[in-house]
Amino acid sequence: MERISFVAVVDLHLHTSHSDGSLTPSDLVNVCFEKGLQIIAISDHDTTEGIREAQKVAEPLGIEIVPSVELGTRLGESEIHVLGYFINPDDVVFQEMLENYREAREVRAKNIVLQLNATGVPLLWEKVSDLAGFGSIGRPHIAHALIELGYAKDIQEAFQRYLGLGTQGYVPRDLNTPQQAVRVIEENGGIAVIAHPLFTNTKLDRHDIPDLDDLIESLCDEGLKGLEVFYGDYTDGQIKRLLEICRKFQLVPCGGSDYHAIGAQNEVLPGDVGPPMEHFAELKRLSNVV
Repeated sequence: MERISFVAVVDLHLHTSHSDGSLTPSDLVNVCFEKGLQIIAISDHDTTEGIREAQKVAEPLGIEIVPSVELGTRLGESEIHVLGYFINPDDVVFQEMLENYREAREVRAKNIVLQLNATGVPLLWEKVSDLAGFGSIGRPHIAHALIELGYAKDIQEAFQRYLGLGTQGYVPRDLNTPQQAVRVIEENGGIAVIAHPLFTNTKLDRHDIPDLDDLIESLCDEGLKGLEVFYGDYTDGQIKRLLEICRKFQLVPCGGSDYHAIGAQNEVLPGDVGPPMEHFAELKRLSNVV
């Protein structure tokens, strides 16, 4: 299948070691600078801790940092992620909510370790915790621990055998609804965008969001402003479909690499994909950020 290919200067989906990325914010900014990016979003899972460091490093390099966050939500059997752009990291109420998200992540991760132990996998919680460090803990940290123990050769196999839906170690996460996530981002003053709505080969457990048009219509009532369109390894056909949805609901087409620096052979790199500058300008106008 064909895929749009160009060098982007905007990447609105990047992760650091403050969640499940491998690079510190400083190192990630330097990678993006080397790739020629001009605007990037630090969009870690359930935390904004990497934003200040990224801004400090990016300023002398002439790179604009969009303060962002990625929130997990659940609707029925589907886990749906919502990105918040131009958020206010100093919002105390918002930070309290993020702390609750991170605590729920830790509870889930501990339950996964216990479940794997019960099935004969001698994984220690301390190992997973050490790999996560100060970051918002997630299944990728458990996957890395399984790789080090020799139970999987890479992250994909770890998810397929132990961590993905239907496997022996899968534990569902207690999550808010997409509507609640859009609402809290709006209340913070940020711009809410649905992340990676369609299937992709480069990410695990990533399928088409069911009844996408109906979901978007309901989220627009809550303040949804954008949809991730130029993403990862999306094909021309997927991008065309998502652009049509954006026109239908008057949403801003967004996008990015979803880069974690995990070293996978097929990992999409910063600058490989991203939204055209005019779409970012539209997103920024909605935020009222000068």
